[in-house]
Amino acid sequence: MQVFDGKKEIITDVLTDGEAKIRELYQLLVTDNKSPLVNLQIMDILRAASDDFTPSQGALQFGARVPTFEDVDIDLQFTTGEIQTLYRSYLQYVKGLSSEKDVLANPFEVFFLEQILRTARANLIEKASWKAVKNAANTGAIYAITGLLSKLTTGRQAGGDIPAGNVFTSATTVDDTNSYEQVIGLCQTVETTNQAMLEIPLQLRCSPGMARSINRRRQAKFPNLVRPNEVMRQVDGYENIVITPDVGLTGKSTMVITPGSNLNFVCNEDVSAYTLTVVKDVKAIKINIRMSVGFDYGFGKFTFLNDKV
Repeated sequence: MQVFDGKKEIITDVLTDGEAKIRELYQLLVTDNKSPLVNLQIMDILRAASDDFTPSQGALQFGARVPTFEDVDIDLQFTTGEIQTLYRSYLQYVKGLSSEKDVLANPFEVFFLEQILRTARANLIEKASWKAVKNAANTGAIYAITGLLSKLTTGRQAGGDIPAGNVFTSATTVDDTNSYEQVIGLCQTVETTNQAMLEIPLQLRCSPGMARSINRRRQAKFPNLVRPNEVMRQVDGYENIVITPDVGLTGKSTMVITPGSNLNFVCNEDVSAYTLTVVKDVKAIKINIRMSVGFDYGFGKFTFLNDKV
């Protein structure tokens, strides 16, 4: 039995909130599992006028890849006793709650759904976007879907869509002694393999800790040129490659260079769409929220990475 009685908008309003970080780091696409993710890049091909006709090579680069979706669940249960305790707390004054009887009949406003769902979205970014390995036997965002690292690993294998030349062989350990050089090495891989890519805006994704390590190594390597605590926004010598710390890579030495449009958060309906089931039991209210989501890269040819995945 679904229990709303005019209070469904409380949940609806909450579900449409909390998408800012996803939109900041990923291109948000509403699609289906049949339509490809298309990535079309127009390179910078202007040159000084002359009488010669010299067609530019690689002026337009195109790639496509079919996305994958996975269903994720949020299961919540609130007993009558928990609802009464919340009502009798400071919440009745802060939220201006009605009578206890009314709250028991329509308790959504004491469920902290806003905080729960915002945390769920944050966990998708922080724990699932890159590092998740799907395992239905466990609970937690890191088990809910298949993350980008697993998909990149598959893309690098025989028959995958990431060319071997796009992968930079990194040092055994990437730390403050070599992190800056590792970045330059990956950028040189892009330059060697697909120089036209350097003419468009690119992102270098790495963990926030790795970004700090790169800055420390750069300052140590060039003490007379780099001020203490100076932050490198664009990679030296590669002004179109912007260093973009990604909390989803925390604890990893992975570095990925790609256009921002090549990293996607995909969903099969609008991002606020969901399947919501509310059941009123004898002494509890149970809520299930289900969404179909996924993180995916658009095209392997536009994806350059080190081998720390």
